[in-house]
Amino acid sequence: MARGRFSITLDSNSRTGNLAKGLRPSKRMPRNSGGFLVECSGCVGRDGVLSVLDEFERLETTSITDAFPYPQLFLFTRVIIICSSTKIYEWVSDALVEKIEVAAGSTWTALDFVEYLYLSNGNVAVVRDAGDKTYSETTDLPTAMAACNFNSQVILGSPDAGYET
Repeated sequence: MARGRFSITLDSNSRTGNLAKGLRPSKRMPRNSGGFLVECSGCVGRDGVLSVLDEFERLETTSITDAFPYPQLFLFTRVIIICSSTKIYEWVSDALVEKIEVAAGSTWTALDFVEYLYLSNGNVAVVRDAGDKTYSETTDLPTAMAACNFNSQVILGSPDAGYET
């Protein structure tokens, strides 16, 4: 069965004119008062307008046989990374391409700097070179159990604390 798409325009001249107001501004406003919509499902607000969510196709990851929580998926600015407990893959032209194999650790944490990437599983730190797009294990940067880019300041949780499997 094919999924179809449809659209409906709600304007102030139609019977549903009140629905054109959009979502109710506060949960304190009771249902059925003022003609506001109560719930938004399957849409996001973009530029003040409700828009449908972009479709995301299922990635073929059956080659990763590790138990939960793997595979881990990272959607970065220009690349999609899929991680198993010991391998890092890139999603290239609808296929997984293995980039590097490293020692096991905890779950992966990652930072996106457009072409340059940092990943760590608490046991090893891996970087993706911005120039030649190759992955390599590095000892120049600390390992981490958590990582955050807050206003262009990198914050690492448990740097170089190590992780025993």
